[in-house]
Amino acid sequence: MTRELTYVMVAVLLSAGVGCGFKQPADSVTTAISPSEKAADIAELTAASEIDVDPARMTLNGKEWSWIRTVYNNDTTIKPAKSDVFTLTFNNDNTMTVGTDCNRMNGSYSVDGRLLSIGKLAATRMFCPDSQETKFADMLAQVSAFLFTSKGELVLELKFDSGQILFK
Repeated sequence: MTRELTYVMVAVLLSAGVGCGFKQPADSVTTAISPSEKAADIAELTAASEIDVDPARMTLNGKEWSWIRTVYNNDTTIKPAKSDVFTLTFNNDNTMTVGTDCNRMNGSYSVDGRLLSIGKLAATRMFCPDSQETKFADMLAQVSAFLFTSKGELVLELKFDSGQILFK
């Protein structure tokens, strides 16, 4: 696959459904990004991994996935305040473990082709001011499907084509 085609694929993932009118809750920490920032994000994604992988051979399980960002189709982006603390691990028995900036969560998931359903998550109950945990859990509750990029990233697609959550 050529680098140009990879850029186009990532650009399509980041911009699919622009203008659908999805709104974030008023208390969300969000950032609107300009087209030049979006282009820089695409370049960052494709440069992050020098080795192309075959997305058809990738699986959800066997890896701890780290949250990079969530991009909504209204050009709103949410990034973790702390890198590499928001993680997903999909286990072979259809259970999953979620790490956040505060608590650990456990739950179940089911896969039907590309469709992904995440069940209710149970969490430890530690209080952490300024945690993004609730926002992250709310995003996971909206997941409807998944795909992999040729750079080895996991893209979780949100319901109603409202956005994507990107993991490395």
